[in-house]
Order: sequence, then C-alpha cells, then structure tokens
Amino acid sequence: MADIFTTAAESLPIEDIEQIEASDLTASNLKSFFEGLLPGIRSLAFNIVVCIVLYIVGRKLIGLVHKMLNRTLEKTQADVGITKFLGSALDVILHVFLIFMILGQLGVNTASIITVLGTLMLAVGMSLQGSLSNVAGGILILFMKPFRVGHYIISDYGEGTVSMIGLFYTTLTTKDNRILTIPNSQISNCAVTNCTQNPVRRLDTIVGISYDADIRLAKEIMEKTARECQYVIKDDPGREITVFVDGLGDSSVDLGLFCYVNSPDFLAAKWQITEEIKLRFDKAGISIPFPQVHVHMEKEKV
Repeated sequence: MADIFTTAAESLPIEDIEQIEASDLTASNLKSFFEGLLPGIRSLAFNIVVCIVLYIVGRKLIGLVHKMLNRTLEKTQADVGITKFLGSALDVILHVFLIFMILGQLGVNTASIITVLGTLMLAVGMSLQGSLSNVAGGILILFMKPFRVGHYIISDYGEGTVSMIGLFYTTLTTKDNRILTIPNSQISNCAVTNCTQNPVRRLDTIVGISYDADIRLAKEIMEKTARECQYVIKDDPGREITVFVDGLGDSSVDLGLFCYVNSPDFLAAKWQITEEIKLRFDKAGISIPFPQVHVHMEKEKV
C-alpha cells in the first residue's frame, strides 16, 4: 500500500505538489494569525464595554452634580445669570473630562491630544479676541452685579428690562416689547443707570406757571396732588413731600415737586401726578405758559 501511494505521489506533476504545500501553509498561517488576534479582540471588546459603562455612569454623575449645584445656588439665592453661567461651564468641563477618560481607556495618548487642543485654543483665542472680551465682560457683570435679570437699566446703547445675561450678550426687553441685544464688552465698559436696584425712588416733577399766577396756591395744589396719589410714600422720615420754586425762567416760574415711590410704581405715579396737576391747575385758573409767536401787521399807507 505504501508503494502504491508513493508511486501515485511520484506520478503527480511538480506544480500540483507545490500548490498542495502552499495551501497547507496558508491555512496554517491564517489559523495562527486569527489565534494571535483573539487576545487583542477580547481586550478591545472589554475596553469598549468599560467605555460604555463609563459614559453611562459619567452622564448620570454629571446630572447629579448639576442638580446639586443648582440646589446650592438656590439656597444661597444666587443670581439667575450666575446659575446659568456656572451650570453651562460645569457641564462643558465635566464632559471634556469624561471624554478624556474614555479615550484613555481605549489606549489613546491623551497627552498629545491636550497639546494639540492647547495649540488650537491659542489660535482660536487670537482670532476671537472680540468674543473673548465679551465673555470676560459677562463674567464681570455676573460677579460684580451692577444689574441683574429683571432690573430696568438705562445704558449708552439703550434701555429696558434685563431678560438674560449670557456669555457673549446681554438681552434687554424695551418698553415697546422689542428685544435689544448688547455685547457684554460694551455694556460692561459704559455708564449704566440701574432703575430697580433701590426699592424706593424719588419722583421729580417740574411745572412752569405764569408770572401772574398765585405761587402759593399752585404749591398747595401740587402738594395735595402728591399726597392724594396712591403710589406716593407718606409720613416716612427722610422721604417727605417737598414743593419749591425751582427757578425763574424767561416766561414762567418753575415749581418743583419731590416725592418718593416704590420703584415698580415709578412710571404709574409719574403719569398720574402729571395729569392730575394739569387738570387741577386748569380748574384753579393757573395757566402753564408755552412758547407763542405774536405777529403785528401794519397797514401800508398809500
């Protein structure tokens, strides 16, 4: 039998024998190749599972930290703008930290990534100097608190109620319900009048009367009008109602009225007092002078 197989093998062509040996060699190499890959595949699969677990747990921890921060700021009665700013900054920092943890678990060299990101941040910072100045202005506004969300302010760029203090812009809602957006770098470097910071404001009213009018009667009417106004603070030491002669103009005697009102009632009190003074002056026969032009015409003699 051995002679038969030997004779059969000797009868095969040399090319067929080489193909059989090559095929046996390739199969053996493939088997050893895949056997060598198995530990790497197992390690990669394990790392992927760990990364998924890290991501899920990390997201839950980030949400938990965010809730804890909000509760702490609510207890300290922090400004709404600061709460939003710190929440956004904390989310970005924690998510970046989580991404680096996942990349490190996958075997990525995070040191080189940090170097590249640092270079990119430097380049972006150089090209976005204006935007970064807006961020710096927003941080100054949030921590120095010249105004807060809900305050009515008057600035060089417009006036209105502050509806949002963002990282780049401060948004105001004007009296006619328009939205005014001002870059933080500008509003943090200009004069801003905060009309809501103090709970009480002084209302100043100046009214001119004619030189023929009774000054004492006019002062009594103005004081009585302020005293009967529902918005005016009365009988509070240091916040008395004061009526005085403010000046003698070219065509009128200017009378001044000082009274104090709560800040939310300022406009309502101003409108009511101004209208009531005019109506009572008319009833008492006290005229308010206004510019007039007298034209004298002479008949030409023929």
